[in-house]
Amino acid sequence: MIALGINRAIAAPSTGDNGSDIPDIAARLQIIFGSRFEVLQPIAIGGMATIFQLRHRLHRGLFVAKVLHSRLASKPGIIRSFRAEAAHAARLGGHPNAVPVFDFGELDGLFFITMPYIEGEDVDKLLQRTGSLSRSETLNFAAQICSLLCFAETEGIVHCDLTPANFRLDIFGRYRLFDFGISHSEAFGPERSFIGGTPLYTSPEQLRGETPDLRSDLYALGAILAEMLTGKPLFHAETLTEIDRKHLNGDWQLPSVVKDDKGIGRLLERLLATRREDRFQSAFEVSGALDGLGFSRPEFRDCPALHTVSRAPVQIVRRTRLSAD
Repeated sequence: MIALGINRAIAAPSTGDNGSDIPDIAARLQIIFGSRFEVLQPIAIGGMATIFQLRHRLHRGLFVAKVLHSRLASKPGIIRSFRAEAAHAARLGGHPNAVPVFDFGELDGLFFITMPYIEGEDVDKLLQRTGSLSRSETLNFAAQICSLLCFAETEGIVHCDLTPANFRLDIFGRYRLFDFGISHSEAFGPERSFIGGTPLYTSPEQLRGETPDLRSDLYALGAILAEMLTGKPLFHAETLTEIDRKHLNGDWQLPSVVKDDKGIGRLLERLLATRREDRFQSAFEVSGALDGLGFSRPEFRDCPALHTVSRAPVQIVRRTRLSAD
């Protein structure tokens, strides 16, 4: 199932969008796609949209359509964000750890984005099933996602809501990022005055209502890596207020079995620094730290001095990104 992370910025769907009108939307969607695609079934419902699985009638390939909830289709700010999501996903679609966008459209009052269907398992479900991941697999995930974040950095895109539920491990061992629902970039300007996120992974600056940047995504990555290693969220409490307080105060502690791994400990301490000025200043810099731990990516083979570069070199990343495995 493709995950749609529920976040602070977008409320959960109202009664009219939690299933009662899905048959009507599916019928309208079928009319839009006509004889080209068969609308099969809804496979996920999130706060902003419903995802339907599609099958091409000729070559039988599987795809998905993300359809904005009808109750949101009259809100200019939401439509702007939905368009920005499509644009951001399309701009990053050439990277092997992203999911490309095929189309964005509006017909018969429905706003939709079409993408390929990725067979695999969402990372939150993977962690529920396995409990935790090995050091090697966690750092493998980190190296893959840092490569994608480097590319996003060259495009000026900040995801703003990295969570285990927004990644899928495909059948070829690649982690793929879904759902750019609250992403933003300079090209589109500020989509909203307050950009939230999923509580367990939200950076302190986002909680303060400040505009997130690439370092906010690195903070969320640190929280995800800690959860992968331990099998439990790093920030957990009885209430959202208490979780927020822990983020703002840097109130977190790794189990000794993880903390005793000096390389992992230093990596997480910098990723999860409360002040973004104290974090890594680029995903490229994080890739250098991962290279030092033995987890390098082929697209960076022509990049010298990984540890000393504070921003991703645009031309190198763009020139070699298609060579990634």
